[in-house]
Amino acid sequence: MKGHSNKNQKMNYQLSLVAYSHVKGQVADLEFHSHQQYELYFFYGGECKYLINNQIYDLQPGDMLFLDGLDLHKAHVTGNKELYERSMIHFSPEWILPVLQELDALFLFDTFSQLHHGLFHTSNVKETLEIERLINQLSLLSQATEVDNEAKAEAKAKILLIQLLFKVHELEKTTMLVLDKGNEGKYLYVEKIASYLQKYFKEVIYIEDISKALNLSPSYISHTFKESTGYTVMQYLMDYRLIQAKYLIEVAGENKTIKEISRECGFESDAHFNRFFKKKIGVTPNEYRKKQLYKYTRMIGE
Repeated sequence: MKGHSNKNQKMNYQLSLVAYSHVKGQVADLEFHSHQQYELYFFYGGECKYLINNQIYDLQPGDMLFLDGLDLHKAHVTGNKELYERSMIHFSPEWILPVLQELDALFLFDTFSQLHHGLFHTSNVKETLEIERLINQLSLLSQATEVDNEAKAEAKAKILLIQLLFKVHELEKTTMLVLDKGNEGKYLYVEKIASYLQKYFKEVIYIEDISKALNLSPSYISHTFKESTGYTVMQYLMDYRLIQAKYLIEVAGENKTIKEISRECGFESDAHFNRFFKKKIGVTPNEYRKKQLYKYTRMIGE
């Protein structure tokens, strides 16, 4: 049976698959973020340092990143932002899981579930063209406003995604790159600074504390961290605290008060936490929790 979707509504499968092919330029700097979807990111041009948790990948054209989405990450674009070009795919593991189970192909998730994130690079032109073909078709399906048959469109999207996951699986065995930390002194220091902030984010932290712990001057810490990540040390710390608080609100439900969550995540006062949360998320912590509880009760009721 043929049917047309409402042009103002997303089709069901588009809630589980988002794909963009050869996006150029960057209008605004991205914040650190995390999400439940798996992600594939393909870099084509410009200058970009990709930050994942406490690691920095200095990307080269042809690099491909995979992420399980749970680690904090962001693209830090330097130089001419109009030259920045990439393709991205986000997909829900649960959406494609039944098909992989039926095909006995759950190993295609191993790259994400076991390694969490990493970098591939291939100079094989044939492989690159095939990957770009798959991404382009997924992008068209992801952004389509109308299709003749939604079930067929979803089936096609799943087939294309599985083909792409096979390509990623093959690349994992042959082209995965390991960061050579011995030759990246500056990045190694930045990763140590980020690791320190993530370890002690619940405590009051001053730049002098990091300086003493890592035996680096405060000015070197501030300059190097900002240059490599686009964040000041305190901006990174506050955003990390926010992500942790947001996660606690989601998983704790009503078992923890907002005040307890604020304290556990290192905020100096409830008022400061409320202001910062609303500025970044758009709603207060209490409003955000109500939205999450409503979403959860709806899921249970379905």
